Amino acid sequence: MLFARRCCSKTHCWCMLAAVVGLLFLAGCQSQTTGPIPSAQVKLGFHLQSADLASLVDLVTLTMTYPDSSIVLTIPLDDNGEIHDTLVVPPADAIVFTLRALDNEGRLLYIGSQTRSVAPGQQVEINILLLPNPELLMLRAGPLFQSALLQTEEMISVYVDVHNVDSLFGAAFRIRYDTLVLRFSHAEEGDFVRGDPPVPTLAIVLKDTLNFVAYDVTRLNQTGVPRAGVSGSGRLATFFFSKRRVGSTALTIDPRTVSLTRPDANGSPVNRFASLALESATVEVR
Repeated sequence: MLFARRCCSKTHCWCMLAAVVGLLFLAGCQSQTTGPIPSAQVKLGFHLQSADLASLVDLVTLTMTYPDSSIVLTIPLDDNGEIHDTLVVPPADAIVFTLRALDNEGRLLYIGSQTRSVAPGQQVEINILLLPNPELLMLRAGPLFQSALLQTEEMISVYVDVHNVDSLFGAAFRIRYDTLVLRFSHAEEGDFVRGDPPVPTLAIVLKDTLNFVAYDVTRLNQTGVPRAGVSGSGRLATFFFSKRRVGSTALTIDPRTVSLTRPDANGSPVNRFASLALESATVEVR
């Protein structure tokens, strides 16, 4: 049985999100001395409870690869985000279980796999971590979903990470949210743009203006040092909010405001910027 739960519609984030933990429980039929080859009944369930899936995910597929064949299960997600299914899988010494999460255009967003042995009658638990597609440039707000009590003094924190970027020199974007639910407090610069070894950076924050926080960070030019960018994945910034009233708000990265530039003097967009994927987060105050 497979469970995937998210908030009301595909335009909102999933309420519970997996790092992804894909839990595969294999309860095998008992072996017999005659009749068909014994098989294992697979109950597949994954619940989403960190920041590796989000509102962009429209479809999840599971591929089970054997030495000489493969089995593919396609899992469309409806507006309720809940699917029930059962598989009967032949046991084998080595099965590669691969989960893929795609958007509504069929673009691969996240992928993860694990190889396990499955014997008849054996019960196996498999935890599959889904990571962003290494071929896809992504800006991701997270955690995907969090809930907090209004009465507590604890701050709400939301981070923005960049994934799979080449030669980044500067980044800018605006996060939109409901200012009646949250009040922006401050932001902390991440360490990705500084690089390793770190170089000086300049970060600018413009807060609570027309329901958004604007953020801009860039590496600073150093006398006698060639301009250079950073590549890979990492944290751009973490934003902190206090709670104003009970309610729910999405924190979305406005695509019209995003700039990811390379170190040339013209500030050209980084590679794959035209296919940039943006993920949002949701905060519930109760």
